Amino acid sequence: MAPLPDRRLLLGLLFLVVVVGALGFLLGRVLAPRAPEPRDSPVQDGGAVDVTTRRIRLFFAVPNADRLQEEERTIPRAASLVEEAKRAVAELIKGPQTDLNPTIPSGVGLLQLYFDGRGTAYVDFTRDLQTKHPGGTGGELLTIYSIVDTLTANFGEIQQVKLLVEGSEILTLAGHIDTRRPFRPRYSFERVR
Repeated sequence: MAPLPDRRLLLGLLFLVVVVGALGFLLGRVLAPRAPEPRDSPVQDGGAVDVTTRRIRLFFAVPNADRLQEEERTIPRAASLVEEAKRAVAELIKGPQTDLNPTIPSGVGLLQLYFDGRGTAYVDFTRDLQTKHPGGTGGELLTIYSIVDTLTANFGEIQQVKLLVEGSEILTLAGHIDTRRPFRPRYSFERVR
Protein backbone atom coordinates (compact mmCIF):
# COMPACT_ATOMS: atom_id res chain seq x y z
CA MET A 1 0.00 0.00 0.00
CA ALA A 2 1.43 3.38 -1.05
CA PRO A 3 1.87 5.98 1.68
CA LEU A 4 -0.58 8.92 1.70
CA PRO A 5 0.86 12.26 0.56
CA ASP A 6 2.05 14.56 3.30
CA ARG A 7 -0.59 17.14 4.29
CA ARG A 8 1.98 19.95 4.11
CA LEU A 9 2.88 18.92 0.57
CA LEU A 10 -0.79 19.06 -0.49
CA LEU A 11 -1.25 22.48 1.11
CA GLY A 12 1.94 23.70 -0.57
CA LEU A 13 0.74 22.48 -3.97
CA LEU A 14 -2.67 24.11 -3.44
CA PHE A 15 -0.98 27.40 -2.50
CA LEU A 16 1.24 27.18 -5.60
CA VAL A 17 -1.79 26.59 -7.87
CA VAL A 18 -3.59 29.62 -6.38
CA VAL A 19 -0.52 31.86 -6.79
CA VAL A 20 0.10 30.76 -10.39
CA GLY A 21 -3.59 31.27 -11.23
CA ALA A 22 -3.61 34.76 -9.74
CA LEU A 23 -0.41 35.69 -11.60
CA GLY A 24 -1.87 34.38 -14.86
CA PHE A 25 -5.03 36.43 -14.36
CA LEU A 26 -3.07 39.61 -13.60
CA LEU A 27 -0.73 39.07 -16.54
CA GLY A 28 -3.72 38.58 -18.86
CA ARG A 29 -5.22 41.87 -17.66
CA VAL A 30 -1.93 43.73 -18.19
CA LEU A 31 -1.34 42.31 -21.69
CA ALA A 32 -4.94 42.69 -22.92
CA PRO A 33 -5.35 45.16 -25.81
CA ARG A 34 -6.33 48.64 -24.75
CA ALA A 35 -8.84 50.87 -26.47
CA PRO A 36 -7.42 53.99 -28.02
CA GLU A 37 -7.88 56.90 -25.63
CA PRO A 38 -10.78 59.18 -26.48
CA ARG A 39 -9.68 62.50 -27.90
CA ASP A 40 -12.50 64.42 -26.29
CA SER A 41 -15.41 63.25 -24.23
CA PRO A 42 -18.49 65.41 -24.11
CA VAL A 43 -18.96 67.80 -26.99
CA GLN A 44 -18.07 71.32 -25.90
CA ASP A 45 -19.34 74.58 -27.26
CA GLY A 46 -17.50 77.64 -26.03
CA GLY A 47 -16.48 75.96 -22.78
CA ALA A 48 -19.95 74.69 -21.86
CA VAL A 49 -20.40 70.92 -21.76
CA ASP A 50 -23.21 69.66 -23.97
CA VAL A 51 -24.81 66.81 -22.06
CA THR A 52 -27.35 66.05 -24.79
CA THR A 53 -24.80 64.63 -27.26
CA ARG A 54 -21.73 62.50 -27.14
CA ARG A 55 -18.80 62.10 -29.51
CA ILE A 56 -18.11 58.53 -30.60
CA ARG A 57 -15.54 56.83 -32.80
CA LEU A 58 -16.66 54.48 -35.55
CA PHE A 59 -14.30 52.17 -37.40
CA PHE A 60 -14.51 51.82 -41.20
CA ALA A 61 -12.24 50.26 -43.83
CA VAL A 62 -9.56 52.35 -45.51
CA PRO A 63 -9.84 52.56 -49.33
CA ASN A 64 -7.56 49.57 -49.97
CA ALA A 65 -9.49 47.61 -47.30
CA ASP A 66 -6.47 46.30 -45.42
CA ARG A 67 -7.24 47.91 -42.06
CA LEU A 68 -9.73 50.02 -40.15
CA GLN A 69 -9.58 53.72 -39.48
CA GLU A 70 -11.67 55.73 -37.08
CA GLU A 71 -14.18 58.38 -38.00
CA GLU A 72 -15.72 60.60 -35.34
CA ARG A 73 -19.44 61.17 -35.13
CA THR A 74 -21.79 62.84 -32.66
CA ILE A 75 -24.87 61.00 -31.40
CA PRO A 76 -27.67 62.04 -29.05
CA ARG A 77 -27.24 60.86 -25.48
CA ALA A 78 -29.61 58.14 -24.30
CA ALA A 79 -30.91 57.04 -20.92
CA SER A 80 -28.96 53.75 -21.00
CA LEU A 81 -25.77 52.12 -22.21
CA VAL A 82 -27.80 49.82 -24.45
CA GLU A 83 -29.60 52.69 -26.20
CA GLU A 84 -26.36 54.60 -26.80
CA ALA A 85 -24.67 51.43 -28.08
CA LYS A 86 -27.62 50.88 -30.48
CA ARG A 87 -27.16 54.43 -31.76
CA ALA A 88 -23.44 53.79 -32.32
CA VAL A 89 -24.16 50.61 -34.31
CA ALA A 90 -26.87 52.44 -36.30
CA GLU A 91 -24.26 55.05 -37.27
CA LEU A 92 -21.83 52.28 -38.25
CA ILE A 93 -24.53 50.73 -40.46
CA LYS A 94 -25.13 54.11 -42.16
CA GLY A 95 -21.53 54.02 -43.34
CA PRO A 96 -18.73 56.57 -43.41
CA GLN A 97 -19.09 60.27 -44.13
CA THR A 98 -15.53 60.52 -45.44
CA ASP A 99 -13.53 58.66 -48.09
CA LEU A 100 -13.50 55.49 -45.95
CA ASN A 101 -15.39 52.35 -47.01
CA PRO A 102 -18.37 50.79 -45.22
CA THR A 103 -17.78 47.50 -43.39
CA ILE A 104 -21.43 46.46 -43.10
CA PRO A 105 -23.32 45.64 -46.31
CA SER A 106 -26.07 47.99 -47.47
CA GLY A 107 -29.53 47.00 -46.28
CA VAL A 108 -28.42 45.33 -43.04
CA GLY A 109 -30.58 46.18 -40.05
CA LEU A 110 -29.97 46.06 -36.32
CA LEU A 111 -32.66 43.94 -34.66
CA GLN A 112 -31.48 44.04 -31.07
CA LEU A 113 -28.53 44.84 -28.85
CA TYR A 114 -28.29 43.78 -25.24
CA PHE A 115 -25.63 43.66 -22.57
CA ASP A 116 -25.19 40.87 -20.03
CA GLY A 117 -23.66 43.11 -17.34
CA ARG A 118 -20.50 40.96 -17.30
CA GLY A 119 -18.77 42.63 -20.21
CA THR A 120 -20.42 41.00 -23.23
CA ALA A 121 -22.65 42.83 -25.69
CA TYR A 122 -24.88 40.74 -27.98
CA VAL A 123 -25.59 42.40 -31.33
CA ASP A 124 -28.38 40.89 -33.41
CA PHE A 125 -28.52 41.77 -37.12
CA THR A 126 -30.89 40.93 -39.96
CA ARG A 127 -29.99 38.00 -42.24
CA ASP A 128 -28.58 40.50 -44.78
CA LEU A 129 -25.39 40.62 -42.71
CA GLN A 130 -24.64 37.16 -44.10
CA THR A 131 -26.47 37.07 -47.43
CA LYS A 132 -25.14 40.42 -48.67
CA HIS A 133 -21.62 40.08 -47.26
CA PRO A 134 -19.01 40.11 -50.05
CA GLY A 135 -16.99 37.43 -48.24
CA GLY A 136 -13.29 36.82 -47.98
CA THR A 137 -11.32 36.38 -44.79
CA GLY A 138 -10.16 40.00 -44.77
CA GLY A 139 -13.65 41.33 -45.44
CA GLU A 140 -15.14 39.26 -42.65
CA LEU A 141 -12.44 40.40 -40.22
CA LEU A 142 -13.01 44.05 -41.11
CA THR A 143 -16.77 43.69 -40.57
CA ILE A 144 -16.38 41.86 -37.27
CA TYR A 145 -13.77 44.18 -35.81
CA SER A 146 -15.46 47.37 -37.01
CA ILE A 147 -18.44 46.35 -34.85
CA VAL A 148 -16.40 45.03 -31.93
CA ASP A 149 -13.91 47.90 -31.82
CA THR A 150 -16.63 50.54 -32.21
CA LEU A 151 -18.52 49.18 -29.20
CA THR A 152 -15.54 48.48 -26.95
CA ALA A 153 -13.76 51.77 -27.73
CA ASN A 154 -16.83 53.86 -26.91
CA PHE A 155 -18.35 51.94 -24.01
CA GLY A 156 -15.97 50.88 -21.23
CA GLU A 157 -18.52 48.41 -19.85
CA ILE A 158 -18.35 46.37 -23.08
CA GLN A 159 -15.27 44.14 -23.19
CA GLN A 160 -16.34 41.71 -25.91
CA VAL A 161 -19.05 41.33 -28.53
CA LYS A 162 -21.07 38.33 -29.69
CA LEU A 163 -22.65 38.55 -33.16
CA LEU A 164 -26.10 37.10 -33.80
CA VAL A 165 -28.29 36.93 -36.90
CA GLU A 166 -32.09 36.86 -36.59
CA GLY A 167 -31.74 36.00 -32.88
CA SER A 168 -29.48 32.99 -33.40
CA GLU A 169 -25.82 32.17 -33.10
CA ILE A 170 -24.06 31.88 -36.47
CA LEU A 171 -21.09 29.75 -37.44
CA THR A 172 -19.57 32.35 -39.75
CA LEU A 173 -20.44 35.51 -41.69
CA ALA A 174 -19.48 34.20 -45.13
CA GLY A 175 -17.57 30.97 -44.62
CA HIS A 176 -14.18 32.01 -43.25
CA ILE A 177 -14.17 33.28 -39.66
CA ASP A 178 -15.67 31.27 -36.79
CA THR A 179 -18.26 33.53 -35.13
CA ARG A 180 -19.51 31.14 -32.45
CA ARG A 181 -17.58 32.92 -29.71
CA PRO A 182 -17.56 36.53 -28.53
CA PHE A 183 -14.81 38.74 -29.98
CA ARG A 184 -12.50 40.94 -27.94
CA PRO A 185 -11.21 44.18 -29.49
CA ARG A 186 -8.29 44.12 -31.88
CA TYR A 187 -7.15 47.73 -32.02
CA SER A 188 -3.97 46.78 -33.86
CA PHE A 189 -6.22 46.74 -36.96
CA GLU A 190 -6.68 50.48 -36.78
CA ARG A 191 -4.76 53.45 -38.00
CA VAL A 192 -5.58 56.53 -35.95
CA ARG A 193 -5.58 59.83 -37.83
